[in-house]
Amino acid sequence: MLSTPHMIGWMEAAGYEALLPFCEGDEVSVGTAINIIHRAPAGIGAAVKCEAVLESVNGRFLTFRVTAHNGSEVIGHGTISRTFVSKSKFQRTVASSQ
Repeated sequence: MLSTPHMIGWMEAAGYEALLPFCEGDEVSVGTAINIIHRAPAGIGAAVKCEAVLESVNGRFLTFRVTAHNGSEVIGHGTISRTFVSKSKFQRTVASSQ
């Protein structure tokens, strides 16, 4: 069975990949909010497709409507938000907080 954390990870990856062409220099996008409903199971070996469609932009924050399909039905849906950050600055911040 597809676990909820794995489904959310794939939804996040769909949003991340959607923003890759727009990253400049050492920019990357990071997740800032998640609101997901896991509606139905996907069995072992099931093909699952996750899609992210840009829904809104509020300053630096981009919100995507995300869905996960198992071929015959929507198994999960909701929203994720992401923002652009400097990868080097982000890594320094993480290192200094440890």
